[in-house]
Amino acid sequence: MSARYLSHCCALCAVVLWSSAYVFTKVALASFTPATLAFLRCAVAALALLCVAARRAKGSCRALDWPVFLLSGVLGFSLYLWLFNTGQAGLTAATSCVLISTAPLITAVMAAALLHERLRPSGWLALALAFAGVLILMLWDGTLSLNDGIFWSLGAAVCISGYNLLQRRHAERCGTLTLTAWSFACAALTLNPFAPEAVRRFCLAPWTHCCAVVFLGLFPSALAYLLWVKALSLAKSAGEAAAYMFLTPLFSLLLGYAVLAEVPGPGTFAGGAVILAGLALFQRVRN
Repeated sequence: MSARYLSHCCALCAVVLWSSAYVFTKVALASFTPATLAFLRCAVAALALLCVAARRAKGSCRALDWPVFLLSGVLGFSLYLWLFNTGQAGLTAATSCVLISTAPLITAVMAAALLHERLRPSGWLALALAFAGVLILMLWDGTLSLNDGIFWSLGAAVCISGYNLLQRRHAERCGTLTLTAWSFACAALTLNPFAPEAVRRFCLAPWTHCCAVVFLGLFPSALAYLLWVKALSLAKSAGEAAAYMFLTPLFSLLLGYAVLAEVPGPGTFAGGAVILAGLALFQRVRN
């Protein structure tokens, strides 16, 4: 199997698992706060990955790698998950998913600003389309709807974009398993103040909500991020792997309807269509 083909397979599997997170997070938030859920998700993922890394980790890491682990853990996990969970509390799964799917565009803008990668005029047009879609979501009812969930979800998209740049630069040398495991461990440490409340809520929560938490830690977190880092390290470019994030709204919409009987409003379809048009244009430009 070629490295590029393996990259596509890993990216697709990661996106499918991530799509399930939008649904099961809505389930878990019935018993947990955004911060306590973020801690539990990071802690479960860290324990699972560190157990595997103790036996199979490859690659050497230096003392200078620990700041990378910490920054990666904060951007990709602790801060991202807190923003993600908070946004989910005020939005449907599909709306939140569409907003976070702007991450490939944000990644390109950050790469242009920080890594001096050139963004074509058509790329800026794609960015403008995506921004117009966000405005449609906010203005659909005829008045400016400052739904906090929109801003939390966009903040999460910025965090995951910064995470993508970090992984692209460091995954190959440290090893995907080592980098992902220790990043999750650092994220759990930064969320440690919420540990007592998280444990208390876990003991009192219905077993279905506890199962949702464990599922979120093992599959959309540990396995999905491991697959994602592998995809980024093998891809021809970061944008090639990030393009698969465009599929998350579709998977999230289907799962949200199947599990939660959640039907998005017309504003989500209208704004989401414009956002996805911008993302499709951006992907066409990148190819």
